[in-house]
Amino acid sequence: MDAITLLKDRLTFARKWTNDLIADIDESLWFTPPGQNLGHVAWQLGHIAASQIVLVHMRCFGRQFGDCAPADYMGTFARGSTPVPDPSKYPPIPVIRDFFNRTQSDVMDKLSTLTSADLDQSTEPHPMFTNRGGAIGMVAVHEAFHAGQIAMIRRLMGKQFLR
Repeated sequence: MDAITLLKDRLTFARKWTNDLIADIDESLWFTPPGQNLGHVAWQLGHIAASQIVLVHMRCFGRQFGDCAPADYMGTFARGSTPVPDPSKYPPIPVIRDFFNRTQSDVMDKLSTLTSADLDQSTEPHPMFTNRGGAIGMVAVHEAFHAGQIAMIRRLMGKQFLR
């Protein structure tokens, strides 16, 4: 399996797991943290999407966040943002879902334009990777990390464990 196919596979696997985890969480609970100082589903999905923009579009292709999403999403969802249980501080759930799905689609489209040699091109310094392939691979790792948080949220809501 070539590197591009492997990356697509990992991104698809992580996204399927995240979608499976949220499938039976009622949207009325998406802004409800399951405990004090814990995030909620809406923030998790927005954060995953914002991180895809930062890791792929910005680090690998030199785009600005505002080229890919409303600029205020950076403060709402990106690294360093703090989830708050107030739905008025966030876009509506259908908009968050669209943002979540569209960024994944955009990343897969960008990945389809690359060759294996393109994956070796350097990115701006980061402690977890040094090139485009590493940045794109981090998207799947990062999503799986946050899917784990969603799995914890599910359990705290009394939902069944999923594999």
